[in-house]
Amino acid sequence: MKDKIIVAMSGGVDSSVAAYKMLKEGFDVVGVTLKLFDSENTEKMIADAESVAKLLGIKWCVADYSSYFKDVISYFINSYRKGETPNPCAYCNKTAKFVYLFNEMQKNNAKYIATGHYAKIIEKNGKKYIGKATNLQKDQSYYLALLDSFQISLLKFPLSEIDSKDETRQIAKEIGLPVSEKKDSQEVCFLCGRNYREFLSEKVDSKRFKKGYMIYNGKKLREHEGVEFYTVGQRRGLGLNYHEPLYVKEIDAKKGNIYLAKKEEVVKRGVKLRDVNMVDDRLRVFKAKAKIRYRMNEEDCLVEILPESKALILFEKPQFAPTKGQLAAIYLDDIVVGGGFIYETF
Repeated sequence: MKDKIIVAMSGGVDSSVAAYKMLKEGFDVVGVTLKLFDSENTEKMIADAESVAKLLGIKWCVADYSSYFKDVISYFINSYRKGETPNPCAYCNKTAKFVYLFNEMQKNNAKYIATGHYAKIIEKNGKKYIGKATNLQKDQSYYLALLDSFQISLLKFPLSEIDSKDETRQIAKEIGLPVSEKKDSQEVCFLCGRNYREFLSEKVDSKRFKKGYMIYNGKKLREHEGVEFYTVGQRRGLGLNYHEPLYVKEIDAKKGNIYLAKKEEVVKRGVKLRDVNMVDDRLRVFKAKAKIRYRMNEEDCLVEILPESKALILFEKPQFAPTKGQLAAIYLDDIVVGGGFIYETF
C-alpha cells in the first residue's frame, strides 16, 4: 500500500513540480490548495492548481483557512505600528501554513507533507533538521527556521536537489504543466502586488498613523507620515534634502519619532531573540553562524540560549541595521538549528 502524502499546491511551478516528483516516487498524492484570503490572485491560484492536479491525475481539494489567516495579517500590520519590521513568511510557516497542512494531513489520513520549498531535510545524530537546498540562490531554509522537530519529521522537500529554477521549469515543460512559465511571486502573498505602504494605507485609518518627527543629532528635520511607513536601515524615501545620506537608526513608536544617523552608526554587534525555536534543545552556548535577513550571508557569532524561549547572539563583526521584529536564523554548517524574532539590539 502506498504512503499517502499531502502536497501544498499554490498554483505555481515549484509546488506543481513537487507534486509531480512525489507521484513519481510512488506516493499516493493529495494536492491541497490553502485559501488564505479573498482576491483575484487567490482565484487564479486555485484555478491553476486544479488544472495541474487534473493533468497529473491526482486527488485535489481547496481548504479554506481565510478566517484563521487573519491572525497573520494582524501580526503584519501591528508589527509596523509598533515600529518593528515583520517577517510574515516565517511567522506564517510556524503559526499558520504548516499548522493548516497538518490538519489536512490528518483529515486525509496521510503520513507526510510536501511543499515546493527549496530546502532539505537532513538527519544528524538521530535528529532531523532543515538544511540548505542544493540551489543556494533559491535556498529558503531561512524562512523555515521556526519549524519544530515534530513538524520537520513530517516534511518532504522534493525540490531539495534541483540545481536551478530553470531546471524546475524544464521539468514542468517536459511533462506539459500549464504553469511552466508562470512568473514567481516576489512579494508577501496577501499584498497582491501592492507595496506594504499601500496595504497599510488601505487597512489603517490615516488618523491612526503614529506621526512625529525625523530627528538627526537632536534636531527635527521634518514631520513624517507615520512610523508605520519606515524601517530601520532605510535610506531611500525619507523625503529629505540633506547634504549626506542618512539612515533610519531607531523608531520610537510611542512618541512617533524616527531617529536618523550616518551609515556607520546603524550597526550593532548583538541581538536578543524571543519566541526562540531550537531543534536541538541540548545546545546552550555555542559558536555558530546566523543571518538576520534573507538576502545576506550567514555571519560568525556566539549564541547563548536563555530561559523563557529567548536567546542572545553576539556577532564577530558588527552587522548593518539589525531590526526589531525580523527573524534571525541560526546555522551549524548547512543545517538550521534554530531561530527567533529580534526584540532588542545592542
